[in-house]
Amino acid sequence: MLKFKPIHFRKITTMVILLSLFSINLFAQNRTVSGKVVDQAGLPLPGASVKLKIGTAVASTGLDGSFTIVVPSNGAVLVVSYLGFVTKEVTAQTAPMTIQLQTDQQSLNEVVVVGYGTQRRKDITGSVVSVSGDALREVPTTNVIDQLKGRAAGVDIQSNSTQLGSSGQIRIRGERSLGATQGAADGQNSPLIVLDGVPFTGGINEINPNDIETLDILKDASATAIYGSRGASGVILITTKRGRAGKAVISYDAFFGLNERLAEYDFFNGEEFAAFKLAAARGNSISPGTNPYALTEVEAANLAAGVNTNWQDVVFRQGFTTDHALSISGGSEATKFSVGAGYRNEEGIVYGQNYNRITLRTTLDHQVNKRLKIGFNSLNSLGNSEGGNRFPVGGTLRISPLFSPTNPDGSINLRPQVGTLDVEAVNPLTIRDDVNINPSRRLATFNSIYGEFQIIDGLKFRTNVGLTYGQVQGGAYTAPNTFYNASRLAAQSSASVTNSENWAVLWENLILYNKTFAEHHNVSFTGLFSMEKNHNQNSGFSANGIPADYLQNYNLAQGATLTANNGGFTERGLISYMARLNYTFKGKYLLTATIRRDGSSVLSPGFQYTNYPAIGLGWNISEEGFMKNVKPISQLKLRAGWGVTANQSIAPYSTQGLLSSGTTYPYNFGATGQLGALVTSLANTSLGWESTVNYNFGLDFGLFNNRITGAIEYYTQETSDILQSLPLPLSGGAGNTNVNAGRTKGKGYEFSISSDNIVKKDGFNWSTDFYISKFSNEITFLREGLLADFARGWVVGQPFNIIRDYKKTGIWQSDEAAEAARYSQIPGQIKVEDLNNDGTISAADLQIIGNFQPDFDAGFTNRFSYKSFDLSIVTFARIGQTVALPYLTADGSAQGYPFFNNSRANQYKVNYWTPLNPTNDFPAPDASADRFIYASTLAYRDGSFIKVRSINFGYNLSSKLLAKTGLSSVRVYATAVNPFILWSPLVRSGLAIDPEGNGYGGVATSNGSTVGQNVTGRAITVNLNNPPTRTFQLGVNVKF
Repeated sequence: MLKFKPIHFRKITTMVILLSLFSINLFAQNRTVSGKVVDQAGLPLPGASVKLKIGTAVASTGLDGSFTIVVPSNGAVLVVSYLGFVTKEVTAQTAPMTIQLQTDQQSLNEVVVVGYGTQRRKDITGSVVSVSGDALREVPTTNVIDQLKGRAAGVDIQSNSTQLGSSGQIRIRGERSLGATQGAADGQNSPLIVLDGVPFTGGINEINPNDIETLDILKDASATAIYGSRGASGVILITTKRGRAGKAVISYDAFFGLNERLAEYDFFNGEEFAAFKLAAARGNSISPGTNPYALTEVEAANLAAGVNTNWQDVVFRQGFTTDHALSISGGSEATKFSVGAGYRNEEGIVYGQNYNRITLRTTLDHQVNKRLKIGFNSLNSLGNSEGGNRFPVGGTLRISPLFSPTNPDGSINLRPQVGTLDVEAVNPLTIRDDVNINPSRRLATFNSIYGEFQIIDGLKFRTNVGLTYGQVQGGAYTAPNTFYNASRLAAQSSASVTNSENWAVLWENLILYNKTFAEHHNVSFTGLFSMEKNHNQNSGFSANGIPADYLQNYNLAQGATLTANNGGFTERGLISYMARLNYTFKGKYLLTATIRRDGSSVLSPGFQYTNYPAIGLGWNISEEGFMKNVKPISQLKLRAGWGVTANQSIAPYSTQGLLSSGTTYPYNFGATGQLGALVTSLANTSLGWESTVNYNFGLDFGLFNNRITGAIEYYTQETSDILQSLPLPLSGGAGNTNVNAGRTKGKGYEFSISSDNIVKKDGFNWSTDFYISKFSNEITFLREGLLADFARGWVVGQPFNIIRDYKKTGIWQSDEAAEAARYSQIPGQIKVEDLNNDGTISAADLQIIGNFQPDFDAGFTNRFSYKSFDLSIVTFARIGQTVALPYLTADGSAQGYPFFNNSRANQYKVNYWTPLNPTNDFPAPDASADRFIYASTLAYRDGSFIKVRSINFGYNLSSKLLAKTGLSSVRVYATAVNPFILWSPLVRSGLAIDPEGNGYGGVATSNGSTVGQNVTGRAITVNLNNPPTRTFQLGVNVKF
């Protein structure tokens, strides 16, 4: 049996008592601190983060901005932060604290996403522009590209469609590559979109603008080189919202808006159309005084009865838009999450056209331990559109206003154009029926997973896996006896189904190192190895003779005939290596050096790899000692960059040639003919990379403690070995081959400035953002022996998309009849310039009369606030561009507006020539033909404009009013989107309702040239498609 000695027992007892007292003393060193976090106006900031600078304690403020936190009793420092405010460090006090945060006007300018990481803006050497998600949402439209219009220097976005969900054509610092078609030009000149660090291959409508936190645009080679060939035309980095440590915050944003036409197309009314037909009879150049399209008996009777149908009222309606976004985000220091869902529904202004979208976003970031961090991001969308490929406007507007859409008994007048050559055309009222369908459904999911492991202090390894999948199911059903199918026979009903899917897999592995040596030398390094594969396939079927309308396109096997349409399958891959080194000395002298190597599967073996070097230098002049006493200048940095980018944007298998089969390739075997296959495109075993050399020079400045900030940029770029399709002589059998040929060059200037014009804590505040940019490009070489390819709109020494035509100088007047006769013309016809003065008009008189590039574009945003009220106005301008209006031309084909100036169909109201109205605007109407001489020259107009993109007026409810509601903030607002045009010569002339484009090509052909030689089919034009809309919205933003 063990015995305890008394002395030992006393020692142990004494030790326990002492330790207990010591423990009590330790616990007594902690205390609870309370307080409140407010903004500059003294309003509470709910959800602000309050944490110990040294330690793990963290707290979030409540609805009233209050917090409590346990801290050490002596010398505890709290770090207080809130999105959009300057982070503040304060010493913990015994008494209740009031911590006031200042608005961070430059918060987005401090840290910028640059690709595979972030940098302080002051350390950036490349050309980068940032736009916040809140700024983008000042223009509440369907997609971010449309929102970006007029918001960033060097980013040119043109409208190319007015269909629901359209996004526009985007170019960063213009076009570099020569694409023969619209699709090729977009593929070779569109920027790369990177979503949360992973290249995005889906459609832009799959990204809900409500989910966007920031958007950063990389414009020059020293910034884009890290993305290799995919970033050859610039890079758009989209960062979505992620969770933050602290109390969970629930947000709900919603608005409802009414859509209306910006204006009405100005067509002839009934009386004007009747007068136009009489003028066309008088102007009949073959049989004067006659008109084969004279008023019918029905039209004459209706004219006498006062019938005057505005057919625009038949196809157009008032549409609406509703948008809802719900999100919740929060978490701890170890785990942060964010979940968001969105729903958008648009009813178009054209009957039968609708669009809706559902999105779901989930992000999670988890710090597993001190060294390991993992996370994922998932964005999913389901979009449905109806009527996206239906274009009823042009056909409707052609109908005479002297016909009625309904019968006297109110029933539909199915074929109203009785007595005309268009008697079989069906009333557009039938587009309101649900029989004809044109659905398209897109299901898309974008997922990225990452893991990040810190090897040692300053060195970490990161792996990213990106998985993208998209599927589109489309089709149509067109019933007989409807506007879209004028046939009277049920056997002529048609239906189709289409299906396409695409997926992409990306695996990136990165080594990231960042270390500061001897206080002054900061070095960061990024190394990358990545692999990517893209897959696309599509198929389709069509049928005729669907026995009943209710079957629509759900069971094509019921049709009388069933046809398998052409399908497709492509795959492409990319392997990449990249290294980037950033060096900063004393925060003054900056260096960025990048090298990337890409290998592409779509190029010829032996030519599949290329390297992209880039270097950027910077000098923070404002950090120099000699600038310390220059008080007005708070920031001044000089930047210079050089780099090479490359392009591999051609279709897979383009190097292998093309073998085609079908009914057009017969072979003779003696007396027997057989159908076979033919080589229609030759292989090229040496097809390589297209490359561009870029130079960029920039000056960043800040004045008066950065109340005024801005940048001035100048850049040049030269592209060579351009990937293009080379036409071959027909005698060779094959029509073309893909080659590296051609060179172009471009240059541009950009100026941007942001200013806080008036800043008052509790009063009126006013800030502005303004930019102006100019870009020009030029073709310097096509190929040996070729100076011009007019069919594609390419001429050495000229911009990419030229207008080559005769130059209209007026209309031949009555007193010029003798001179007109020398050119085989008569008074009332278009007069063009005899360029070589040889007394005849021939192809030798064709000249380059313009192009579609603006002299410059600009954006101007004003933001005002007064106490709880706020107002923003976004303005956008393009100055000096030429636009083409196909509906003012006709050449006897489907190009232009068939029978324009002929009187067979109603048309845009123009100031036409008559002996009593000797105008120089438009020629005399002529009922003798479906075309008129030099008609194409009427299309070209000054497309300059200044437009207000949006006006947004809001009010924030007071915190006192919300104190007992459980809500932390409520903002109600009213927005007008596309409210009006400030200035446009084209609109002022009455020949268009909007100078921005809504389609491609379509201009009638010049006399003496072939189709497309005056205006290329890839050029954006202003046509009679859906008119642009003006939207008035009421909305609310709520946070819990």
